[in-house]
Amino acid sequence: MLFLRGPRGLALIFVILSFLTVYYGYLRLDVHPKLHDGKVAVSPHTEVLVEPGWLADEKPTKSAEKVVYPSISSHPEPSATPNIASTVPSPELSVPSSDILLIIKTGASTAWRRMPMQLLTTLSSLPNTVIYSDLQENLSHEIQTVDVLKNVSDTLQIHDTIAYDIYQDLHTNIHAYREQAQLPGDEPELPPGDKPGWKLDRYKFLPMLEHAQRNFPGFKWTVYIEDDTFVFWTNLLRWLATLSADDEPVYYGASAGESNATFAQGGSGIVFSRALMKSIFTGPKTPTLQEYAKFTASACCGDMVLGKVLRDHNVLVNRGEYGPVSFRPEPPWKTGFDEFSWCKPIFTFHHLHQRDLVQLALLERQHSQSNLDSRPIIFRDIFLTTISPYLKDRRDDWDNSASRYKLTENITTIIAYPWGPPAPVVEDKGALQQAYTSPEACLTACVALSTCRIWRHEINNENEKSCSLDVVVILGRQIEGRASWDKRVINSGWMIQRINETLMEDKCEVVASPWGL
Repeated sequence: MLFLRGPRGLALIFVILSFLTVYYGYLRLDVHPKLHDGKVAVSPHTEVLVEPGWLADEKPTKSAEKVVYPSISSHPEPSATPNIASTVPSPELSVPSSDILLIIKTGASTAWRRMPMQLLTTLSSLPNTVIYSDLQENLSHEIQTVDVLKNVSDTLQIHDTIAYDIYQDLHTNIHAYREQAQLPGDEPELPPGDKPGWKLDRYKFLPMLEHAQRNFPGFKWTVYIEDDTFVFWTNLLRWLATLSADDEPVYYGASAGESNATFAQGGSGIVFSRALMKSIFTGPKTPTLQEYAKFTASACCGDMVLGKVLRDHNVLVNRGEYGPVSFRPEPPWKTGFDEFSWCKPIFTFHHLHQRDLVQLALLERQHSQSNLDSRPIIFRDIFLTTISPYLKDRRDDWDNSASRYKLTENITTIIAYPWGPPAPVVEDKGALQQAYTSPEACLTACVALSTCRIWRHEINNENEKSCSLDVVVILGRQIEGRASWDKRVINSGWMIQRINETLMEDKCEVVASPWGL
């Protein structure tokens, strides 16, 4: 104590207090952000050279081998805030994330509604990302969208004056408030043809892929998604590790269309091989929007246009097969769960709201931190997390989209589809004959059909009654925000015990292949 009273004591006290101050500051930081390759993230006070992807003078400032956009913010989050970023698996199990170029399509009418959460979830896991739109905008101080229609507006003016006027309006009325997501479940929900963004959307695909290959060539895989798509990167990158990016031009996605007009549904995500990008979107013979302008103007969607272009180059989606069922064109609440997909890995979901993105990102992160990380996330995991907790025997004013077998006053027997299995035998014919009359009768018919898991009773606007039965399990959603002319009455139900005794019995000890038929 005497020692502490002298000059040396004061010096010692000063040293101790300084050490405690530094140590306390260290504990307060708590989080030390790292990039995916293990390098320490840039300090918040360090000057950062940011790559916006495509500058106003249309000259990229970095090669494709470098980061297109930074994958992590330089500002660490408080330790109490959960990190909801998707987890990219280790290189030993999957394609390295550095071998992926992610291109995401948005638009002026949806970017501010959808993109902020995408930046925190789906886009946060990959180092190489380009965001395409119909308007160049700064989404943050370091992220800028690419106006992919900038160099093709003359083509729009010639072949589609309506689309051209919409595009011009975006740029002349740039300060208009355009956050209209119009996803299923929004209020009110409008037909696709009534959305100005749809009229521009179909023109983006060819310029987008040409721009990506011209400015960012060399990636093993180019992954395309939309601003309401979620990607389970752990699953997708593991699956891509089983495929070759260079053997031949190939692309994968959710198969859509029929016979000779098949294509990959865009919102479900599309994966292009390096061989495809190099052989089709490089050089003087690259397909252009001008070349396909007439077809595009009459087509409903850009993914259909892209399918036509690739078929013209003798490339079929999924090598001409049905392909993986793991690319989903719908959100979880619209997905039909059954034995066929139950144990298969899931790659994507589409038409997602911001809450959906967070839920799925948290699910993937929790899965990666559990002892289940050795296997991919499968449909069963999605069902247990997002569907089964909300199933009830019956919900009124709710549509679960049951549709396999429809019974009406004039249709009183089970009719099988030509491409499906034979119609099941139902002993209680009377239950089928009365099924349309009421929700209770519809339930009775579902009980009589041993494979039935959900039922749906409807009284439509013409006061016609029907009962629909299905073998898949679909959650569906509450009917809300309907138009004034929509007077339908819909009741839905689920065979909880039957679902538990059949579908839920399979614990998926073996993960099935993602490929479909």
